[in-house]
Amino acid sequence: MPERRRRSIPGAAVALGLLGLFVLMALLAPLLANDKPILARVDGRMLTPALADLPLVGALFESRAGRLVSWDPPGPGVVTLLRPPVPYSYRGIRLEMALVPPSSTHLMGTDALGRDLLARLIHGSRASLAVGLMATTLALMLGTLLGLTAALRGGLVDLVLVRVADAVASFPPIVLALAFVAASGRNGLGPIVASIALSRWTAAARFVRGETLRHASSELWVAARSTGASVARLALRHLLPLLAPPLAVLAAFGVAHAILLESSLSFLGLGVAPPIPSWGGILAEARANLGTAWWPVLFPSAALLLVLGSLCLAGEAAAEGGARRGGSRR
Repeated sequence: MPERRRRSIPGAAVALGLLGLFVLMALLAPLLANDKPILARVDGRMLTPALADLPLVGALFESRAGRLVSWDPPGPGVVTLLRPPVPYSYRGIRLEMALVPPSSTHLMGTDALGRDLLARLIHGSRASLAVGLMATTLALMLGTLLGLTAALRGGLVDLVLVRVADAVASFPPIVLALAFVAASGRNGLGPIVASIALSRWTAAARFVRGETLRHASSELWVAARSTGASVARLALRHLLPLLAPPLAVLAAFGVAHAILLESSLSFLGLGVAPPIPSWGGILAEARANLGTAWWPVLFPSAALLLVLGSLCLAGEAAAEGGARRGGSRR
C-alpha cells in the first residue's frame, strides 16, 4: 500500500498541474492568441485591445477607439508595443495559407481556411472546458436535489424518481444528448450544457439517494430528529458535507465525460455553433483533409487525451484519498 501511495501522488500532482495549465490557458486565451495587441499606442493614447476580450473583466478594458482601429495590418497612427505569443486570430481566414504544415511561423500549422491551428486550440479550450464544468455542475446539483427528494420523501415520489432515473440511465448519454440538442432546434453553449446535464444526472442521484437512506436509518439521525431537528437542517448541515468528497470524485469523472460528449456532438455538427471553436469542432473540420494533412487531427486529439487523462487521474487520486480517510476513521 505505501508503494502504491507513493506512485499515485506524483501522478495526481502532474494531472492537477496539467488541468491547471489548461484552465489558465482557457481563461487567458485572448492574451495568448490574438491578432490584437496586448498594449498599443493609437495617436498618443495607450490602449489594451486584447484585454477587452477577457471573460468577465473584459468590459473594464473596453475602448470604443480600440474597436475602430485596424490591427492586422495596423492602421494609421497605430504603434504596437506588446503582442500575444500567438499573434493570430482564431477566426482569421486566409485562404492563401490553407493547410500549411507546422513551422516556426505557425507552430501547429493551419487548417483548410488558413486559420492558425494553435490559436484555434487555445480558444477552443474555452468552449470545451466551460461545457464540461458547467454541465457537470448542473448535473450534480440536479442529481443531488432529486436524490435527496427521493430518499427523504419516500413513497410514490421515491418510486417515480427511481423509475425516471432508471429510464434515463438505460439510454447511452450520447443518444440522449443528441435527442435534447435536436429537440432544442439550435446550437449553442446553453443547449449543449443542458443536454449533457440532463443525460448525466443519474449517477449523482442514485449515490445521494442510497447514502441518504443509509444515514436516515442510523441512530444519530433518529436521535437528532427526536430533539426536533428538521430534515432540511440535517440534510444541509450534516449530510451534504459528508457526501462532498465522493461527489468530488463523481465531478472529476463527470467533467471528463462531459468534455467527451461535447466533442462528440461538435464532431457530429451539433456542438457549439461557429465561429466559436471547440476541440470536437476542429476535429470535425479536419475530416475532409485527413488524407493530406495530419496536423489538424493530431493536435486536437492530443489536447483531448491530455485533459481526459488528467481528469481521470485526478478522480482516481480523489477516490483513493477518500478510501484512505474512510479506512482511518474505522
